[in-house]
Amino acid sequence: MPDRTNFPMTPHPRVTLLSLLMGIALGCGGPELPENSTDPSGVQSFALTYPNGSTRTVTSRRVVYKDASGNYQAAPGLEAFRAAGAADGDLYPIRIAEVDAPAVRNALVVMSAGQKISSSGHTSGLTGQPSDWDTSCGTVSCPNVTLDGRSLAMKLRALGWLPPATTWMAVVNDNNFDHLFESGKKQQLVDGFVHWLQSQVRPETRVIYLAGSSRGGCLVMRMAQALRNNPSLDGIDLYVSSLDGVCKYSQGELGTSGDKINNPVRPWGTAYGGWATNLSAQFPRQGRLHIFHIAGGEEVAPLTGIRAFSAYSGTPPSTGSDLNWGWYNQSWVRWKHKEIGNPYTEPSASDQPRVISETLDAQLTWLDGYL
Repeated sequence: MPDRTNFPMTPHPRVTLLSLLMGIALGCGGPELPENSTDPSGVQSFALTYPNGSTRTVTSRRVVYKDASGNYQAAPGLEAFRAAGAADGDLYPIRIAEVDAPAVRNALVVMSAGQKISSSGHTSGLTGQPSDWDTSCGTVSCPNVTLDGRSLAMKLRALGWLPPATTWMAVVNDNNFDHLFESGKKQQLVDGFVHWLQSQVRPETRVIYLAGSSRGGCLVMRMAQALRNNPSLDGIDLYVSSLDGVCKYSQGELGTSGDKINNPVRPWGTAYGGWATNLSAQFPRQGRLHIFHIAGGEEVAPLTGIRAFSAYSGTPPSTGSDLNWGWYNQSWVRWKHKEIGNPYTEPSASDQPRVISETLDAQLTWLDGYL
């Protein structure tokens, strides 16, 4: 059984680089001056620690691939993506690995890495993929992708709350859910992910768990909107973990606006914060819905305004606080965007235990209260 750590889990209230830097011109926001940090206050709670899982090797498949003649073809079992209307050129970079695919599916789990910002792969603390995961990729699939046992996916799998024998699990190594895509293209991609996931539902399915970091966090939140608005899924409990989920406020994505809510525990001299969204309006049907969003709010790239979202109720406050609305929980952390998404590779050795405690293990502690 896991033991309690000595690390406080917040709640205190307490693309290419060139493409990202084009964000100002493309409506991603402008530069900001740093603001003084406020002192954290309120009640501290503690995350549990959880054992690492086992390393696992999987094959990540393209949702559309190129045949021997160079023509695009829909991958078997992934036809829903093409059917949703997205262009093959936008679908080709999307790569998904099924970790477990049992016939009996009491639970469905999907975890998504964030957006790639270069031609190479990137490490994800959620999926467990290493920085060079895509070096084996061909025109059809990427064989021998190793998933780190320290990741959220492998930790959850090892805990047995959702047993692998009856849980379908997939990790999205590249979602191609590009921040700079126009709204219609993003909707086509969301529809593809939603229809693909719904095709995995069986009569016995009672739990769906979605998790994502950065742009993957925005993706799973938008998937959750569609799933919870589908009355045929009302008997299924829907759990969603967002780690510094990033939505584009200039498009109103996930209801975000240009009102910035400051991070109450941001490091001194930084301007960490989240774009405000009235999530109750975004999720009018909240039955069997459970969301936990961990927000840091560092800009993904300097002077772009690309940052996490933050929920509010009523009027957006200038400085945020941790939230517990029953169906929705939000905790602020002081960590950088990459540290939140990759807590076992990005932080310093001295910070790493606390970052893991306040991100991956915090999400597992939250899930532990339900599962």
